[in-house]
Amino acid sequence: MKNDKIIIQVTCLIVSVALWMIIMLVTNPTLEANITNIPVTIRNLSTLENSNLILMNQDKENITVTVTVSGLTDQLNKLSNRDFSAYIDVLGFKEGVTNAKVEVVGPSNIEIKNIKPSHIACNIEGIISRIMDVTVQYEGVQASTYFRGYGIPNPSSVKITGPRSLVNSAYLAVATVNINNAKDTVIKTVPVRIYDDKDTEMFMSVPTGNVEVTVPVYPTKYVELKPSITGTPEEGYEVVDVTVKPERIKIAAKQELLDTVWELYLDELDISGAYNNVLSSKEILNTDGLILLDLEATPVVNVVIEKVVEKEFIYSYKDIQFTNLDDNLELLLEDEEEEISVTVTGTVSLINSLKKEDLILTADMSEATMGQNSVTVECITEYPLKELEMSTNTVNVEVRSIHEEREITEQ
Repeated sequence: MKNDKIIIQVTCLIVSVALWMIIMLVTNPTLEANITNIPVTIRNLSTLENSNLILMNQDKENITVTVTVSGLTDQLNKLSNRDFSAYIDVLGFKEGVTNAKVEVVGPSNIEIKNIKPSHIACNIEGIISRIMDVTVQYEGVQASTYFRGYGIPNPSSVKITGPRSLVNSAYLAVATVNINNAKDTVIKTVPVRIYDDKDTEMFMSVPTGNVEVTVPVYPTKYVELKPSITGTPEEGYEVVDVTVKPERIKIAAKQELLDTVWELYLDELDISGAYNNVLSSKEILNTDGLILLDLEATPVVNVVIEKVVEKEFIYSYKDIQFTNLDDNLELLLEDEEEEISVTVTGTVSLINSLKKEDLILTADMSEATMGQNSVTVECITEYPLKELEMSTNTVNVEVRSIHEEREITEQ
């Protein structure tokens, strides 16, 4: 009887538990739910950085995961992402891409069924350094008529430090100086900024620092270029013209030096024995302390050399211009058709262009007296002839009073 009582009690207990479970399953069933936006922390990140490594993931501060959990309905209804903690551990990671497993810890009465994503790809790069030369750039423009020289940074280079990919993509280290309306040398301490090849500013792990930049600014002016010709052409030839191209250049220098320079001479050009034009490039002399501006090529000296030739012009006495004759006097020529030859000598281009009317025969009658006079005839011209020779330089003329001619006519 006693054993039967125990069996009955156990059976009642089992039935009661079964009935309770049935009731719970009906009223509070087991379900699954997704818990989103659970923040993922990164363990041993400082240890990684102490090894000169850095996690390059752009979203490393905002990594989240979604977990699928299983539990009773009333338990699930009370859950939020704050009830879970997720993390990855980068301890021992090397440079490169490593998949870190996501670990999630939640309430003890909740079963974690799935984690999405289950792994995070960690891009690890080494921290490296590199030396870069500093390039000086400018804001604004110096004052009008002034010249800006090349800016000199001190130090001339800087050390940049950062992730390997960032440092390797650095293209320019730039120090920018404002020189607007400057009339004298500008000295400023400015920061150095790093840019990639697309002109986008980059930010290093360690600040790059400042440099002192000196930008020389000089006054300017134009000066003439003077050729230096030595020697003489071949006999029977002559220098007609000497030109320099360019005729003048713009120079810049410190004011005290600029005030002493008004022209610059070129290296000597020897034309000894030349019978054709001579064209030669010549360096500018004595340019110490000067900056030559707008000079695209070495100046060129052009010496025009021509053959010396003769030409003869024939004039008659009536071609002579008699000047300064008293108004009460007149003159009579013995033979108006008498000829005077004028032989001129000069360079071929000049002589070929010369016309008879370019030479003027003239005689000054200011000292003439009544009766026969022998007067001097001159040939004048504005052209630069080498020689001019006349077949005669005197003519005989008769000077008489105009009244005397009237008296003879009246008789």
